[in-house]
Amino acid sequence: MPVLTKLAPTKQGRMALFFDEEFAFSVDLETLAQFGLQKGMTFSEDEFAQLQEKTQYKKARDRAFKLLGYKSYTRQMLWQRLRQEEFPEETVTEVLDRLEELGLLNDLDYAVRCSKDLLNLKKYSVNRVRQELRHRGVGEADIDRALEQVDCDPIVQIHQVIEKKYKNGLSDEKGRRRAVNGLLRLGYAYGQIRQALQDYEIELNGGME
Repeated sequence: MPVLTKLAPTKQGRMALFFDEEFAFSVDLETLAQFGLQKGMTFSEDEFAQLQEKTQYKKARDRAFKLLGYKSYTRQMLWQRLRQEEFPEETVTEVLDRLEELGLLNDLDYAVRCSKDLLNLKKYSVNRVRQELRHRGVGEADIDRALEQVDCDPIVQIHQVIEKKYKNGLSDEKGRRRAVNGLLRLGYAYGQIRQALQDYEIELNGGME
């Protein structure tokens, strides 16, 4: 059975635990007190596993809190980030479930805020926003509900992009092609682009891509 042979404080304010003279893992001071950890304690295999699982959960939870303090995440994005840091799958699932219970992780809320930012700031089309949300791990139901909450006229959006980036170049073929390709990359359909450019009395050659 594992024997706790040494405890040593770390620079991060945790306590490093050595079992049978070998470093095993570190714990925070709350866990140290909760388990009453002292040198010479003997653990059964189940007790050792319980202590290790508790430690992993708290480390993953604290890491998730820190990440969420910097920016918003979807459940899938945060899952991938924590798994990249080699936290066990079961531990990550437990942490994410708890964050959702606390309202700190909400894919629908993320989708609504992200949709508004992509539409209003980057001027993405609704289809491009949908693709981006899928890429970030938002489910179709949450995407649909989020997009129902935004008001977006694609022709108005295209006009805004043209006014900001392309208006001065519409008088020549190269400038028109640059505008069309830029708008296609934002996710607008060719028919929508043609309709919007007609307001500038621009006729496009068929098949321009």
